[in-house]
Amino acid sequence: MGRELLVKKLKSRGMLSLVVGILVTIFSLFMAIIMFEEVFIAGLIFLVLTAVGVGLTVHGFDLTKGENSKFAKKTPNILELADDIYGNKVYEDNFITISNKAIATKKDISSVTDLNDVLAIYEHIQRTNGIVTSHIVKLELRNGRTMAINVYARKRDTKDNLVLTIRNYCPNAMVGYTGEMLDYLKKERKAYKESLIK
Repeated sequence: MGRELLVKKLKSRGMLSLVVGILVTIFSLFMAIIMFEEVFIAGLIFLVLTAVGVGLTVHGFDLTKGENSKFAKKTPNILELADDIYGNKVYEDNFITISNKAIATKKDISSVTDLNDVLAIYEHIQRTNGIVTSHIVKLELRNGRTMAINVYARKRDTKDNLVLTIRNYCPNAMVGYTGEMLDYLKKERKAYKESLIK
């Protein structure tokens, strides 16, 4: 079941990216042609937007391939992990779902990752003029990705319990944003990249 939901999510995200990419490409190419005659710089800006639109289109087309997409191939066992999330749940709350082998954010099955690949867990708070505008719990993964869990405007106990729960299920994870954690993260990611080359 998890596999089907993951493929469906990838395809729907791919279709959205494909449609937006095509629309941006057509509009910006049209504007670039018009603007080159009037203002050269504006024409260049729209030409760059055309390149962005082409990139979105290519990315969207790739995601519509589902399990054959580059995203799915980067994590060879992602389909098995998605199945495990739905078949072997051991913990679930409003933020995350955890199984025997995997963890994923509650709202996005495409974030699924192996429990052993979570290397760091910490809170990231962003402030504007002293007011908290963003509060997320970040999970740094072995493959270089980051999983973000939005905990904005939640109680302190809820945030602490979430971090401790994740830590209990992820054997390789360090908690807190420290120099030691950054060194550990850098070393583990380097080892992971080297293992892919061999």
